[in-house]
Amino acid sequence: MSHQIHPLTADQLTHLPVDCQSCVFWELPKAPRGPQTDHADDAREAKQLWCRSVELEWGAPGFLLVDHDRTLGFASCMPAEQGHRARRLGVTPSDDALLLATLWIDPEVRGSGLATTLLHRVLKHAHDTGRRAVEATGARGAAAPCLLPEQFLLASGFVVHHQHPRFPLLRLDLRQTVRWQDAMEHALEGVRAVLSRRDRRTIPTTS
Repeated sequence: MSHQIHPLTADQLTHLPVDCQSCVFWELPKAPRGPQTDHADDAREAKQLWCRSVELEWGAPGFLLVDHDRTLGFASCMPAEQGHRARRLGVTPSDDALLLATLWIDPEVRGSGLATTLLHRVLKHAHDTGRRAVEATGARGAAAPCLLPEQFLLASGFVVHHQHPRFPLLRLDLRQTVRWQDAMEHALEGVRAVLSRRDRRTIPTTS
């Protein structure tokens, strides 16, 4: 499967799953979770206006994962200072963090590593924009629409930063990922050195 990751701009919102196009849970402070079926057009317009405002002030608030014309997944992320919804859930994002609001993968391709691919792109974006961490509000226990499962975040390297009975705030410090990458690169250099020494040896012949 081939795939590409593009910035999630206001013009790309029509590529989101239909239910997500009219969901403004993270965009509007008092919106309920899920699609706004009774006011879908108004909700889509509000989502576009919010997205354009973030683009002008900061940049695209997320990424779209596609395979040709098919949407495989998307991630919604924003500066922590714009994470008003997280505060309403009982936790306050850190000023030095990029807030990961949503990460969705098409059910038909889940389990293929695309969630990790998309998360790595968010981490790189956080680093490129001078953030020290990525934070996300997790859903503890039962699944909750528009929220990432706490277990997924823990399995991806996040740790609980602020406790909450239902919606803990989890954090992944980018310095940890840098140390991990450095360690992997050091290990790869060792492997390359061993292989190089082997290449210099005389190739044995069989009798």
